[in-house]
Amino acid sequence: MGNLKNDALHTRCSYLANAIKRNKESRRQLASIPDATVPVSLERNSLQEIDIIPTARLRTYASWPHSTPNRKVMSSSGWFYTNFNDRVICIYCNTVCHKWINTDDPFEVHARLAPKCPFVVSATPTTKEAPALVTQNVEGDFQPRHPLMRTMLERQETFNNNTWTYTSPTVHDLAEAGFFYAGYGNLVICFYCGGSLKHWGANDNPKVEHCRWFPNCLYAKHLSGDDLYERIQIRKNQLEIQNNRIDDEILKRLIQARLDLPLTRRLSAKYGISIVRRCIEDQWKMNNDDFSSDSDLMIACFILRQQIDACQGDKNKLIVPSQSQIPVSSSNMAQTKLAECVVCITEGRQLACLPCGHVCACVVCGYSLQTCPVCRHTIQSVVRIYP
Repeated sequence: MGNLKNDALHTRCSYLANAIKRNKESRRQLASIPDATVPVSLERNSLQEIDIIPTARLRTYASWPHSTPNRKVMSSSGWFYTNFNDRVICIYCNTVCHKWINTDDPFEVHARLAPKCPFVVSATPTTKEAPALVTQNVEGDFQPRHPLMRTMLERQETFNNNTWTYTSPTVHDLAEAGFFYAGYGNLVICFYCGGSLKHWGANDNPKVEHCRWFPNCLYAKHLSGDDLYERIQIRKNQLEIQNNRIDDEILKRLIQARLDLPLTRRLSAKYGISIVRRCIEDQWKMNNDDFSSDSDLMIACFILRQQIDACQGDKNKLIVPSQSQIPVSSSNMAQTKLAECVVCITEGRQLACLPCGHVCACVVCGYSLQTCPVCRHTIQSVVRIYP
């Protein structure tokens, strides 16, 4: 947190506070702040968030414990994470939910519980559109670092020499995870990102290790899928925090030093020192790091204050999404099953070729292709498809 001058702090705090105001009551609470600006429009139940709010909302999920629903879906559905278990809150309608399960749809839950919430109203299309498959965003060009190793068979053949003497992990699992043998020791290299790994143990999972050590490899992300990828990253972050846990005495000094800053003194006057202290302490305990910006601390204090006001110590006001669902008929729960991969005819079709858009191959086979099997156009990129 920066040590800003009082005038700058005053203006910035006023700006943020107005950015997250949601109704007449919050307007009255914020009316006493001089020089207030109104970057958020709530007229006629519409909502236009300034860029700082969605960005800060996503950053609240640094220690989110679930891979499904994942942090991006939760954030884009209007929920702020409270840094306590899996409790979230919408600052526009004051709805508080916890105990999420992997079948919960965060936006559907939000819309069902608070259909008149400004965020829900603004995010809901005015006209019905055809249902679309959930996909990952297009990320980067379809350019492997080692194009000659793009097929699984080519990668497997690199292990067929006297140098590779290991039986676990299996050659199949290593090649499927994108690795080919470097020719010495047990060093393997990813054909797509170029990352290399060695010192394999008998119980190591090549797919998991690939995602853990090279989280930006597009092939590894597509192969593992969103759920496994998120679980790997969450576990990795948890281990890093545990291994770098701050001593309690040092933590106390860190908190006290931040409570002495002009910004925190101003926030203490607005929300109470106990709330500011709790936010700073939770941030260090959960994430082993300071807030990324002053705005994040301001929003954390606002969220905690809203949460206290919304629940008022009554646990019955905490909603469990799966226990508040409207029964859905079995016909509506039917999942779309994608056809089999045109290459191996074993796995399901998991990749869409771009720019043509044809969905025709699983991840392993799709990354071995240079042209679309359907239209023969050159593949410039791929995107992961989920039924």
